[in-house]
Amino acid sequence: MAGGKLDVLKIAAIAWAVGFCANCIASSTLTADDYAHKGLESATHFPGLASLCDISAPPRDMFKLGEKRQERPKRAESGSKPDRKGKGRRQIPPQKVFDNLYYVGAGNVASWAIDTGKSIVLVDALNNNEQAQQYIIDGLSALGLGTKPISHLIISHGHGDHYGGFELIKSTYNPRIVMSDIEWDFLENDKFASYRWGKKPSRDVGVTDGETLKVNDTELTLYVTPGHTPGTLTVVFPVIDEDEKYRAVLWGGTGLNYGPDVARIKAYTDSAIVMKTLVKEQNIDVFLSNHPGRAGTKEKLDALKRRKPDEEHAFVQGQEVVFEAFDLLENCTRAQWMRIEENQKH
Repeated sequence: MAGGKLDVLKIAAIAWAVGFCANCIASSTLTADDYAHKGLESATHFPGLASLCDISAPPRDMFKLGEKRQERPKRAESGSKPDRKGKGRRQIPPQKVFDNLYYVGAGNVASWAIDTGKSIVLVDALNNNEQAQQYIIDGLSALGLGTKPISHLIISHGHGDHYGGFELIKSTYNPRIVMSDIEWDFLENDKFASYRWGKKPSRDVGVTDGETLKVNDTELTLYVTPGHTPGTLTVVFPVIDEDEKYRAVLWGGTGLNYGPDVARIKAYTDSAIVMKTLVKEQNIDVFLSNHPGRAGTKEKLDALKRRKPDEEHAFVQGQEVVFEAFDLLENCTRAQWMRIEENQKH
């Protein structure tokens, strides 16, 4: 790991100057509904993010749902959901996205392979070992990358649909496993461990906000973006399309699934604000997600298959569109915690 820590104070000062601090009142005339509608205005390119703007009910609490599920006997294999097994209607075939980036995920959860030349940096390991075999290992082989080692496995956050297949990846490639220090702590003390997921990884490489990971000639910057979980990692890295170079952001976690926790949702808002600044500063023009439905990944992959020589790359949407994604995340999470605070007053 190399130094390269984000100047958080500078970013915070900028955010405060433009009036976007999550803990300050942007306008006494704007309500939670106003911010939700404002967020939805940015949903044209990212309809998969629009659910965050629904403030008709408080966010669900995944932990309570998990406790209820674990009280019931485990279902037989024949009754399990086809998507968990990597079968059924949500399959996405492995595909080259850029010259140095490949999709090797399932239909409802993503795994991205970044080719650094001598090795691969893998982001997320899917739900379980079976998915890791079918989508990641077999997928890399189908793409002609079967003999290339995986040197690093970055786990975006500590939910089992992102680390569940790590055990097979670890035993096959022996990569370093990377998460934020905060998330390692969170995972080790997390009471929610669904029976559907594999065992949790043991602490390996911990990173802090703004650290860089240089693998061969590829430099990835890792930002801690709390919100979805306390230590969610968002990765910014270069992607190449023939002679053109772009910068991509892989947003590390989207849903609000921990109930009406105002402090955590405000942290989410602040993370979105920071990312908006980075999009402008670094000219980030590609938005990726670790759930394909959130960013229209399947549709973009299909468009790539039909791409003609002079057509623009489906994943290169431009800085303004990427900015809109984080604008939606900011406004809609702001609407969420404002509505919760409104309800708490009554």
